[in-house]
Amino acid sequence: MRFRLVDNIWDELKRYTVDDNYILITDDNIYRLYKDDIDRLLCVRNNILLIKPGEESKNLENVVKIYDKLVEKNIDRNGFILSLGGGMIGDLAGFAASTYKRGINYVQIPTTLLAQVDSSIGGKTAVNYGGYKNLIGTFYFPVETIIDIRFLKTLSKRDFISGLGEVVKYGIIADYEFFKYIKENLNGIFDKEDNILRYIVGKSVEIKSSIVEKDKFDLNIRHNLNFGHTVGHSIESHFNYEMYYHGEAVILGMLVELKIAYLKGLIGNEYFEEIRALLLSLIESYKFNEEEIDGLIKIMKNDKKNIDRKIAFVLPVGKGKVDTFFDIEEKTIKDAFLTYYRE
Repeated sequence: MRFRLVDNIWDELKRYTVDDNYILITDDNIYRLYKDDIDRLLCVRNNILLIKPGEESKNLENVVKIYDKLVEKNIDRNGFILSLGGGMIGDLAGFAASTYKRGINYVQIPTTLLAQVDSSIGGKTAVNYGGYKNLIGTFYFPVETIIDIRFLKTLSKRDFISGLGEVVKYGIIADYEFFKYIKENLNGIFDKEDNILRYIVGKSVEIKSSIVEKDKFDLNIRHNLNFGHTVGHSIESHFNYEMYYHGEAVILGMLVELKIAYLKGLIGNEYFEEIRALLLSLIESYKFNEEEIDGLIKIMKNDKKNIDRKIAFVLPVGKGKVDTFFDIEEKTIKDAFLTYYRE
């Protein structure tokens, strides 16, 4: 896996657009924001495919549109897909690259904080299907991931927080000192100070890539990255990907799963409150009712991480440490949903 933090992404991409053996995939919002730069890069060639923004676009219909564009441009097995956008674009482009002509090269150019620190790192590609998150997918690594933090300057606060949740997650699962750094520099993070952004993005990439290198196909230690995602994915699915962004759902998921860990006696009150306070500063709590909780648990029972029909939870067990559990009682899960936001 190759990752680079660069100062000028457009200069870096020129070597991939020398000939006509590539397509660039992005969404309407990114094209609107960076139209002049993209047009200069493409030299007016019709090598671009625009996808409607939003998680609902991560589907097989759009994968077929990518195939059609690749065929139209006669892209051969030495060609490239340039994936310019957030996690949805990266997942679509990566899945198409992994399956077109049994695999062609692709380059990740993540434009959101969430994509820079999470979805562009690790080689997972997928589309949603039948109301389930990432049900159809492959493991397929890009040639490289090129990160330019200048993209973060144009993010809305909501998009930025969506990615920040994943940054916090890395501190919880692997590096308590990093968690403290985030907590102590939260104002600078929200002010998008260059040195702080470069540090938290670089550190997050370092933590995730070190885990992925040890477990490329998600068989053991990589499971640690799923903290917050069992509940988070169920929240996304339950609300049809309309109410919460992925990162927001994961923040809520971490809060609920953190409360499960506390109820099970896996962590003490001081550490529980330290994490809870930081997460609650990022998102407004949601009060789930009994019917919603039953629906969420039903979705979790179909999670691809489960074994022997038992729901898999990654839970904190100490500062910067997590473990996977398959024996959490349904009553504990419900109690956590009902009380995660209370003192």
